[in-house]
Amino acid sequence: MSTGKTLKIDCSKEDSTSKFAPRSLILSSHQAGWKNIHLGQYQLPAGEIPEITIIQHTIILPTWTQPTEVELVFDGKYYLTKHVPNEIGCITILPTHVPIRSRWNQENEVTQCYLNPTFLAHAAYESINPDKVEIGLAIRKPDPLVWQIVSALKSVLETDPNNSKFYAESMATALAAHFLQYYSICKPILYQYEDGLPKHKLKQAIEYINEHLDRDLSLEEIATKLDMSQFYFCRLFKKSTGLTPHRYLIRQRVEKSKQLLKQTELNINEIAIECGFANPSHFAKWFRQFTGISPRQFRQM
Repeated sequence: MSTGKTLKIDCSKEDSTSKFAPRSLILSSHQAGWKNIHLGQYQLPAGEIPEITIIQHTIILPTWTQPTEVELVFDGKYYLTKHVPNEIGCITILPTHVPIRSRWNQENEVTQCYLNPTFLAHAAYESINPDKVEIGLAIRKPDPLVWQIVSALKSVLETDPNNSKFYAESMATALAAHFLQYYSICKPILYQYEDGLPKHKLKQAIEYINEHLDRDLSLEEIATKLDMSQFYFCRLFKKSTGLTPHRYLIRQRVEKSKQLLKQTELNINEIAIECGFANPSHFAKWFRQFTGISPRQFRQM
């Protein structure tokens, strides 16, 4: 494997992978407006990537169609892994700012998820010293939860990329919690806060969500409004309500749409927009999940 000048890659930028993998991009989150987390799906022929450093923590979900050998040099250490077709649930995690280069001997489709290290440090500020948040290397590690989260993010990009920002931020928060618990070199102390959010902060959060149902809401802006990290806001909100912030937001949008379906002459498309859904199909999907019927059937009842 040849060496040369190390490329620094910022995967939050749209053209980042063109520096080492031109014309390989199949799917990307860059047009969806996600913050703190990004996702790309690539089709890579057999070959190699020169020495690079990535400024995000990287989660790799490969999809091998035939037996494949992968060589990886990480921080000067050599690793060789042998993969079999259709491996499900195994991931590789590459920590930020460490020189890496790799080579593989078969064509490969790969999904990569990039987590902002500053976001991870901010999630940890109530549990460990953010300056000490260090993530360890993991190669071909079974982790069904991370596989499921990244696969869900890929699925939402394929089906409903518009208005997916809140969902992506929620998944980023879940990944941050998982990373701190299972991949951090210095293990955190995660406080339980048995009582959940203080009543005045819960009221403030609920009012803010309900007043902005028609907007592409950001989890970050709600947490900032309450002067807390996204990580702890999500944990305490669920403790108080039994629902994640994303699930609560969708439920409230569905409740508002039920009122509009019964009390107004607005058509389905107008109601979807009024309630903050990306499009009528996105609206119908969530409405059916909460009620068991379509918006049109509900209106006719």
